[in-house]
Amino acid sequence: MPLVSIIVPAYRAEECIGYCLRSLECQVFNCIEIIVVNDASPDNTISVINEQMKLDKRIKIINLLFNCGTLGARKAGVLASTGDYVLLVDQDDELDHEAIRKLVEYATSHPADIYHFSARVLATGDAAARAREGMEGFLTPSARRIEGPDILRIQLLESGGFDWHVHHKMFDGDFARRCYSLASDERLVLSDDIYMSFILCSQAQSYEVVPNAPWYIYHLGRGETYGKVLNLEAYGRLAAADGKALLLARGYVESPASPARNDWGDRLDDLRDRLVFHAMNEWMDSLPDDLKDGGCDIALGHLPADAVCGELYRFVRDKAYALLQQRDRLSEEAKVLERETLHLLELARRAEAAPGFDESNGRYREMKDIACCHLRDCGLVVEEPADSVPTGLIHRLVRMIREAMGR
Repeated sequence: MPLVSIIVPAYRAEECIGYCLRSLECQVFNCIEIIVVNDASPDNTISVINEQMKLDKRIKIINLLFNCGTLGARKAGVLASTGDYVLLVDQDDELDHEAIRKLVEYATSHPADIYHFSARVLATGDAAARAREGMEGFLTPSARRIEGPDILRIQLLESGGFDWHVHHKMFDGDFARRCYSLASDERLVLSDDIYMSFILCSQAQSYEVVPNAPWYIYHLGRGETYGKVLNLEAYGRLAAADGKALLLARGYVESPASPARNDWGDRLDDLRDRLVFHAMNEWMDSLPDDLKDGGCDIALGHLPADAVCGELYRFVRDKAYALLQQRDRLSEEAKVLERETLHLLELARRAEAAPGFDESNGRYREMKDIACCHLRDCGLVVEEPADSVPTGLIHRLVRMIREAMGR
C-alpha cells in the first residue's frame, strides 16, 4: 500500500504533463502512487501519460468520459486514492525531488489534517516575471499551527490569512477523501481551489505550516494566459466561475454535512469578499478600458451587486487618493486621473441601483466611506455620507470584537 497518493488532473496537457510526472517519479521517497486523471483531453495528453506509465508502474490513470473540470477531476482522483496522505499537483507544476520524504518526516512528528508548505515560483514571460516575487510571497505561509473553527476564519482574513490553493498542501488521506466526497459534482474551473479550500478548512481540526519548505515548484505563466488582456467572453467565464463558487459554498453551508458553527454568515461574507476582490481586480487589470463598462455589467450579472460596488469604491478610493497627490491639478496626468475617478464613481452608483443591492454589506460601506472622504478632499462633487460616524468603521469594529470573542 502506498503511503502517499499524488493526484494530477490533466486537460490539454500534452506539452507539460511529462515534466510534471518525471518530477514525481524522481522522488527519493518511493512509497507513493501517482494518480493522473485525464479529464477527457482532446489532444495527445493520454499518449504522454501512457508512455510514462510504461516507465513507472506507480502511475495509474483515470480516464473521464466527459470533461468534468478541475474540481471533478481532482475529486475523482482523491476518491480513488489509498494513501495515508494525499497531495494535489497541477499538470504544469513539479515537486522538488525530496519533497515527499521531507513532508512525511515532518508529518510523523506533527499530526494534522492539513500540512501547508511553500512554493518556489518560476516565471515564464515578462508579466509573470514581474509578478513572481509577489506570488512567491503569497504562496509562502506564516509558520504556525491553527486548530478548530479558527482555521477557516483565519484562512479567509484579508490580512494575515493564508492562500486557498489546494496544491502545495498535503492532507491526511482519510480527511481528504471525506472532504472531497462532500464536494459538488457540478463542473467548476478557475474558482474550484477556493471553493474546495472552504470545505477543507471548515472540516479540519488541525492545520500545520511546514517551515522553510519551498518544495512545490510553481510555473507561473506556463500553460496559461497569465498577464494577457482579456476579452468580454473570457472575463465572463471568470466572473461566472467566481459566482458559481460562492453559490456552491452556500449550498455546502446549508447541507447537513457542514459542521455546526455560529459564524457561517460572516465566513460566507468573507468568501464573497475574496471572490469579488479577485474578479474585480481582473476587471481592472486585464480588461481594456473600452470594455470596462461591459465587463462591469457582466460582473453584476454573476456576483452580488453590493460586493461589486464595494470594489468599485475601492478603485475610486485609490484613484482619488492618487489625484490628491498631484501637485498640479491642471496637468494632463491629473486630468486623466480625474476622468478615471469620475467614471469609476459613475459605475459604482450604477451598481448601487442594481436589484437586490444590500446596503448592509460591511466592506461596501467601508470602501464607500473612505472613497467619499477622498472625493471631498479632491473637491469632486459627491453626496455626504448619511452617517455621522463612518459605517465602514463600525462594521470593522463589530467584526473585530466578534473575532476576539471567538464568535
